[in-house]
Amino acid sequence: MGSNARHPVLVDTDALIAVANTELWPAITETLTLTTTNVCLQELTHHIRETSEYAADGTQDNWVYEGSKAARQPFEDESNGAFTVVPCVPRPHGEDAGEESLRREIVQHPDEYTHAILMDKHGRIALNRAFESAETAGQAVAPPFLLYLLYDADACTKAEFCRACGELLEGEGWTGYQAVEAAWNAIPINCSEFLPDDLLPDE
Repeated sequence: MGSNARHPVLVDTDALIAVANTELWPAITETLTLTTTNVCLQELTHHIRETSEYAADGTQDNWVYEGSKAARQPFEDESNGAFTVVPCVPRPHGEDAGEESLRREIVQHPDEYTHAILMDKHGRIALNRAFESAETAGQAVAPPFLLYLLYDADACTKAEFCRACGELLEGEGWTGYQAVEAAWNAIPINCSEFLPDDLLPDE
């Protein structure tokens, strides 16, 4: 791994997998600066080891394997200072270790981050509490916000952004009402001309 520099956007494991599976991942790796924790990077490695590269297209195993593999690559590129990994001390363990590592990182370095990206509702609540306790303007948001940052940087078109959001939501199975509402929170873009109503928030 290269530098341990902290970039303003902190991303967890599931968010990286979700976004790395979209057609815009190459543009993200060329445009944005992201930070994750060593715990999340280890979770990506674990997913690669535990799922099969021969899993059939369209299966959850294939989605997790391909997303984990694509997401890990730029963080392990020694020459890539735009994607950095920071150590979490003390190191959390268990099913939610990645999310907890983000929370500890924000508690210890609250002024370094403007956004934390993760899908889990309870995880976002915990991270927003950490930001509030530190009295910073940081915000925990859902994975499509990473795609919005790319659009906001003029690195993709509105149509590409909207299609990638739909690809992400369907690929992850985040298609229930609450998941869709959460996915679009903090994104001021109307994608109704590109996506079906069931993948869009209520107006």
